Amino acid sequence: MRKRLTALVLFVIAFAAPALAILGLGDIVFDPTNFDEAVQQLVQLEQQYNQLVQTYRMVQSQYQQMIWMAKTVPVNMIQRYKALVTPWTMSSAANTYGTTANWEAAINSGLGVSGGYSAATEPLGTYGAGLANIPADQLDRLERDYGTVELTDGANIAAMETLGQMRANTVAVETAIQNLENDSLSSDPNMNTEIAVLNKINAANIVGLRNTQDTNKLLVAVAEGQILAAKRERDAQARAFNEHIQFVSQEQAVLAAQAANASAAMLAWRMP
Repeated sequence: MRKRLTALVLFVIAFAAPALAILGLGDIVFDPTNFDEAVQQLVQLEQQYNQLVQTYRMVQSQYQQMIWMAKTVPVNMIQRYKALVTPWTMSSAANTYGTTANWEAAINSGLGVSGGYSAATEPLGTYGAGLANIPADQLDRLERDYGTVELTDGANIAAMETLGQMRANTVAVETAIQNLENDSLSSDPNMNTEIAVLNKINAANIVGLRNTQDTNKLLVAVAEGQILAAKRERDAQARAFNEHIQFVSQEQAVLAAQAANASAAMLAWRMP
């Protein structure tokens, strides 16, 4: 009986230390692997924390920059930057004998250009049967010169139509530019999603558009003057052709009338 009791005591003593360690009592068992993993996790957490701090500072800086960029210019941009508008001037002339009204209407609207041009220009006649009386060595040059007048008419009509369309579109173009200017200079937050510097750049571009429009207006006036000069030259050529047409068509009859009875008249003439 004593031997069995002694063996039981020895067995309990043998397993008492591990049991206490498992239960958290007595000596603590050190595991190097778990300790190394814990250290690595701590280092990673520290790195993540530092990265989080850097990210926070960067986001905070971006936020402050966005707040600064969202500020509007502390002035009344409409009063400070609004450009003055030079109105378009339409063509105008007297209509004493009813020959210029259609011209003016056409060159201001681009409509009815052919009729307006014809009403104010010298009509160009045709040779008809009289063309056969022109010498062959002159016929080719004559036909080319006649064609030049026709080409001039075509170019003048096209230029008048272009100028008329530009003038007819002035209201729509001016409205679009005005809307762009108002939106760029508006103090409404909904109209200021870009930085204030871009608003000023837009205003500068609008000023450039105004200058371009003024330049176009001057070019239109110059072009219209050139059209009128071409018209005067064309009318002179048309009159020359018409006089030549009349001469070629009537020369035989005129010469015959002048030569008729010339000999009899000379023989019948007596000194007074």
